[in-house]
Amino acid sequence: MNRLKLLLALFVFTGFSALMAQTVAIKGTVTSAEDGLPIPSAAVTVKGTTVGTLTGIDGKYSIQVPAGAQSITIQFVGMKTVTETISGRTTID
Repeated sequence: MNRLKLLLALFVFTGFSALMAQTVAIKGTVTSAEDGLPIPSAAVTVKGTTVGTLTGIDGKYSIQVPAGAQSITIQFVGMKTVTETISGRTTID
């Protein structure tokens, strides 16, 4: 019975590892085009999905993007929405 539990735990761990391997980490900083100051609480989302995050007080963000994703969208109230193509990049400012 213990061997069965150990084998089951191994399969579950392997499954989670496989799921995590299918994402890419993207990080960056969102700043204002006018004065270069960081923008806190800007929404960063993966276009066409429900995956998203908010920037921190320093304007920095980190997001796990599905491997097949094409672009991210950055939005903030009162400012122009920007869509950036990922194209294999891991840092998008």
